[in-house]
Amino acid sequence: MKYTLEHAAKAREILTRLMPHVTPRSEYDELVAILEDPSRWKEAHEQFTRIRTRITLANERAKKKDLDACFAYVAENAAKTAYNCSGESAPFDKDSFQWLLRCEREFLDQLDKKGQRPEPT
Repeated sequence: MKYTLEHAAKAREILTRLMPHVTPRSEYDELVAILEDPSRWKEAHEQFTRIRTRITLANERAKKKDLDACFAYVAENAAKTAYNCSGESAPFDKDSFQWLLRCEREFLDQLDKKGQRPEPT
């Protein structure tokens, strides 16, 4: 898959639309800032690592299955997408954007069960 500006824009849109439904985290705010500035997309590799080690792995150890745990996977794949858009060497998996869309869908399904699905943008 050839990553483009549109992939990064969609990743940012997904994050900002879903973030109001989860516990605020500086890691997510920083990822949005990275996605807003193409010159910073290469920083998304380190941001992925922060999200993975500080949030996702802790959720997995605690066997969390709530919206916060689900959103961590959205954020991870948004970070991978941003890095892949940077054109830097050693990109993440080519299907990171597709995984982002799947994780978004799972998150929205959980919101549906709670009757809290956000309006489309």
